[in-house]
Amino acid sequence: MKQKCAVIVCVSLLIAGFASHSAERVVKPTQAAMRLKLTYAQGVLEGITLEKFDLVITNAAKLRDMSQTNVFVLMGNWDYRTCRTNFQASVDALTQAAKEENTQKASEAYLKMAQSCIECHKTFRREQFVRSQLHITRLENPNPPERNQP
Repeated sequence: MKQKCAVIVCVSLLIAGFASHSAERVVKPTQAAMRLKLTYAQGVLEGITLEKFDLVITNAAKLRDMSQTNVFVLMGNWDYRTCRTNFQASVDALTQAAKEENTQKASEAYLKMAQSCIECHKTFRREQFVRSQLHITRLENPNPPERNQP
């Protein structure tokens, strides 16, 4: 009986620990915009699947608009410009396929669009990780030793 109570207590503590960890999760300023992009991408997929091409066109236009008005554009990051150009080209192909009511072409363009999203996120997650590590290092060692410069 004591062993059973100990297991229940341990499991309860683990669950409480996970719950408090998720409650402390930091919400990034870009998170709302990214969620909105996912909603539009879902609308595109729904439109392709149900052959509702007006739904594809509407959601593709919203995705393209979002790629033109965000913080990365304002920062002038060259890597982002490349990712954005690839994304916009795939969205343009998607829109054209929807106007032609060509499910096959729309499906292929959607896959290219999704791949461009994944590639962009890989690039910027890696960059964000490096930045966060630099920030942690600075917090741990706010007064780094001076270096001799030649």
